[in-house]
Amino acid sequence: MMSHLKLYEIRGAQFNHENQTTRFCLYAPNARNVYVILIAYGFQQYRLEMVKNHENLWEIVTDKAPPGQRYLYLINDFRGREKLRIDPISFSVVSNRLTRQVQSVVHDEHAYVWNDQNWMRRRSQTNPLKLPLSIYEIQPKSWKSSVYWPMNYRQLTFDLINYCLEMGFTHVEMYGILEHTDRWEYGYQISNYFAPSRFNGQCDDLKYLIDHLHQNNIGVILDWVPTHFKHHHFFHGYSTSLHEYDGTDLYANVPSQWSTLYFDFDKEETRRLLFASALYFLDRLHFDGIRFDAVSQMIRRNQTDIPSAMTFLRELNQTIHTHYPGVMCIAEESEGYPNVNRALNFDLKWNFGWSNNARNFLRTPVTERAGHWREKILDVLNCARWSEDKMICTVSHDDTETGPFDSRNVLLNCASHARNEIEKFADLRNFFAWQICAPSRGHLIHMGDEIVQPMSWFQRCFRGKSSMDWSLSNSTSLHGRIQKCIQDLNHLYIRHRQFWEYGEESYSLIYEYAPNLVIAYHRGISNNYRIAVIHNFSDHGYRSYDIQLPKSDPNIERIQHVKEIFNTNQLQYGGSGTFQNERIEIDRNNMTLTVALPPLSTIVLNETLI
Repeated sequence: MMSHLKLYEIRGAQFNHENQTTRFCLYAPNARNVYVILIAYGFQQYRLEMVKNHENLWEIVTDKAPPGQRYLYLINDFRGREKLRIDPISFSVVSNRLTRQVQSVVHDEHAYVWNDQNWMRRRSQTNPLKLPLSIYEIQPKSWKSSVYWPMNYRQLTFDLINYCLEMGFTHVEMYGILEHTDRWEYGYQISNYFAPSRFNGQCDDLKYLIDHLHQNNIGVILDWVPTHFKHHHFFHGYSTSLHEYDGTDLYANVPSQWSTLYFDFDKEETRRLLFASALYFLDRLHFDGIRFDAVSQMIRRNQTDIPSAMTFLRELNQTIHTHYPGVMCIAEESEGYPNVNRALNFDLKWNFGWSNNARNFLRTPVTERAGHWREKILDVLNCARWSEDKMICTVSHDDTETGPFDSRNVLLNCASHARNEIEKFADLRNFFAWQICAPSRGHLIHMGDEIVQPMSWFQRCFRGKSSMDWSLSNSTSLHGRIQKCIQDLNHLYIRHRQFWEYGEESYSLIYEYAPNLVIAYHRGISNNYRIAVIHNFSDHGYRSYDIQLPKSDPNIERIQHVKEIFNTNQLQYGGSGTFQNERIEIDRNNMTLTVALPPLSTIVLNETLI
């Protein structure tokens, strides 16, 4: 195990309350000289020479750097070059408009007073996999405003809380949180692994947002990027990148496919830095989960496993589970590495099989869907039920984004084969019901997709707008009506523990018939109530449709009453309001359940058992 897991307790700028001094500590073992540059106003600077200790750490203690003091390091590197660098363990950073630099800020890590003790206590005593998980994925710098004028974390707080409570989201997943150089980036080319993005404010501003989310029983998940980091960003002898920090490759491996550099996990300093980064966001900022980006490229490249990265993930996830009970470790692993839950100690992974197949099935004209039934519906259900991994069904930013001028992956365009707007939105309501009701450990919806906006979030950002078209939210248009449908689906999901208490384990198939594109399944029993879900993926409705019940079901004789509790075809959602199930009959002699089944719709039934 590594010698010190929490580098943020000893490195960076450590302010001491007792004597009102700040200790600067930097790892740059191959540098010739290092100075702290204290920046007062604009270009005015104070230079303090640092001393290298026996652990190859450069350090100095001064009373000239109180909290709020801006600073940079001037490094005379291994090759004799002088460069200004931000602190790799910065707790806050700011932009200096005069010098066009990002500068580190001395931060009092204990100044913010948290008020989320009840949440943190409950979290530590609860298994998160036994709770509802309805995630809203946002990029804070663009959710409510243009990336050119982003709102502060504090300004976002109550709008985000109210929206999540209204929409039935139990968690917020934030990407673009780690400090990155360019405001128009997604936020995945990281320049600092401790400082929150300066575009939305300082460290205490983010703490304020998370604190109030917790006080309203909303969890927060960090989208973390441990696979690769920002390449050089030089400007007049200045850089924000970790690359060649002291003139040598302390962290880098080889160039990545994203114009960044892969981390080299064979190097202990890489492992120590990233280990500390993850623990910092859990320890000091109270995040409730970490979504690990690009795990596939982290653990395997060019058909070759990377054992050091695998060991790193196993150790980090185990440390999190031991010291931060209730925190979720979530893998974004896209290439089907077997059993990341057990092999790498993850709790959950994104279900790329569901997201790819569901979107492709949505693209498929109704007349051609029967030919894809087994691959895109049955196999997906079986994989979710019997996979060794516990998975989340995602409609994420990656699914939608193909660039500023390409909108083919926008959900609205995926259903463009429909004959009219009414059918198109019916198909989309069915898509989201398939996501939320299907067997899984939770679901994730990206900002803007809950209103099925016609322009992708990135296209809107590229045009200087907020990523979400708020004019469509809560409107009487079909966009506002599908938003209402998703809102009610989320609340239905939360109210009925059959969906989430045992996740995919509660799933059992009732009926499927490819020619009619109809499938029905159970989602478990709770307090003698059992949930049944029926999807009709065809454009043909049925006033009376017989669902053949499985003879193997031991609870058939216990069914006393069946009631429809949700229907995507309701008028308030933009449906026709027809094909309602006021009364549902069971024929025990013929083992059939007879229902009215609207076209391109989902109905949810509640069975009362005796």
